[in-house]
Amino acid sequence: MKKIIKSGQTIKNNELRLPKSSILTPSAKSVITDHKLKLVLIDEIIDNPVTNVLEKASEMAANNIGKFILESGGYLDEKPEHMTQVYGNLLVNKDHKRIKLRGEVDLLMAEIMKVQIRANELKLKDLVSDLQEVFDYIGEMSRSEVLDEPLKTIKILGLNHNEIRERSHNPKKYFGHEHLFNITYEIGEIPILLNSLRALIRKTEIACYEAFKLTDGTVARSDLIKGYNRLSSVMYIIIFKHLDH
Repeated sequence: MKKIIKSGQTIKNNELRLPKSSILTPSAKSVITDHKLKLVLIDEIIDNPVTNVLEKASEMAANNIGKFILESGGYLDEKPEHMTQVYGNLLVNKDHKRIKLRGEVDLLMAEIMKVQIRANELKLKDLVSDLQEVFDYIGEMSRSEVLDEPLKTIKILGLNHNEIRERSHNPKKYFGHEHLFNITYEIGEIPILLNSLRALIRKTEIACYEAFKLTDGTVARSDLIKGYNRLSSVMYIIIFKHLDH
């Protein structure tokens, strides 16, 4: 909204009080109408120069009648079915990139549990434990994303970032196998299931990048992107650990 009023306003008893000289844009009028605010024009001039009417009307809605904030601006009392909360009471459309990321995370964690069930049936307790570490780390990343907090640096499988990189880049040295290229079903059930999880992790990493990439080519949450990249390497290591099952 480009037009502004050149004097302030006050809010009282669900009334937006403005000087008679105020200029209202169509968008400001729409917000006032949508949120059932009563516009009262007054003679007195209130200290607070150059204030956007739309912002003040939205602020009033938030403080008094609006339960949810819209990312696009404005407030709502009821959450529409096509929208969801990205954090706090901020509403976004369900195709928002951060919501898509959370969907990928949910799918990934569900598939990990499926593989854990199969590993448990085969009495592969070490694999169940390894996958639980991956599952828990994804949970930490999800919590970090939702709460908008930095991701804590922790070890996975007892390995730090450099150790994970070293092992995943040199499988022959640490596991006695060359890199896995052109994987086929003949590699066995468990390695195939683990490779599927690795593919889902990489898919989730891409969703994370899409959710946090910025227009200048950088990313807002490089810690999360690094975390998913790290997990892809961890899953590669787990495949080699259980390649003969």
